Amino acid sequence: MEKTKLLFVLGTAFFLLKPISAQPVAPPTVPLNVNQTVDASFPRSLVSVGVTSGAVSVAIAVDEAGHLSDYLVTAYTHPAFAENAVNALKQWRFEPMTVNGTPKASKADITFSFELEGVAIVSMTALESSELIAYRIAPGASAFFTRTAEQMKHFPSRMKVVPPNYSQSLARKSNGGRTVVDFYIDESGHVRLPSVSLDTAEHYDALAAIAIEAIGQWVFEPPVSNGRPVIVLAAQAFDFKPPAPHEKGEL
Repeated sequence: MEKTKLLFVLGTAFFLLKPISAQPVAPPTVPLNVNQTVDASFPRSLVSVGVTSGAVSVAIAVDEAGHLSDYLVTAYTHPAFAENAVNALKQWRFEPMTVNGTPKASKADITFSFELEGVAIVSMTALESSELIAYRIAPGASAFFTRTAEQMKHFPSRMKVVPPNYSQSLARKSNGGRTVVDFYIDESGHVRLPSVSLDTAEHYDALAAIAIEAIGQWVFEPPVSNGRPVIVLAAQAFDFKPPAPHEKGEL
């Protein structure tokens, strides 16, 4: 089950109270570290049409060994920027997130901000659709951004649903709980980069694992907005009921 977990690791603060006179200890959580070994270059093909800046956001998944296991371009001002960003990203090296010294799979968002003069600036954030208007879009090239469920006039129907494998033994061990899985539906209707919050993973580790494993097998109708294929950011909650008293082995 461990390999199915993807966790959000950014944007959360962690605090550890240390007893007086205690020896320094390693932080309980060390976020994913990115070693930007190759810069993303400005697409020279855009210079002739007067484009001087652009941006791309990419959601990435990094496994416990620090390998890039999946990626999904979630926004761009021009596809040429996306191509150059991905080509650079594939050559980067990663140090996986660790929790209490144990490497964990993780999910993060990376935005490349391109300027004609100088290298692309990289930030560990996602590009908002409203930010696209700050860039000059090349003629004939439509900007692309991920839609949320609320932005979809017609949310894609579920074509295949697989329930989590919630066994009686896991119900007794976990005593139930609620997990929310965030995920993308790509243009073909497949689930990509399912993840849970770090807090959920810490409190409902086993439940998060079976929820992510299940939803990773779901299939939706290909999402479309205004006649164009899009990517949709969605979430699915799972409420796992605790076992009935007679199932707990109580007298």
